Amino acid sequence: MMRFLDMGGYYPWVWPAYAVTLGVMGLNIYWAKRLLARARRAAQRRLEMQEES
Repeated sequence: MMRFLDMGGYYPWVWPAYAVTLGVMGLNIYWAKRLLARARRAAQRRLEMQEES
């Protein structure tokens, strides 16, 4: 197991790269969910305005 974690001596570069990748993926998911919620609210407002007219 330690041999795997050592990554052939490249662990100082490999593990931070994994961390950055996971962080960017997490932010991407967060931003996508936030934008989807915003689009749904805008669509709901447009539908409500159409019903009032």
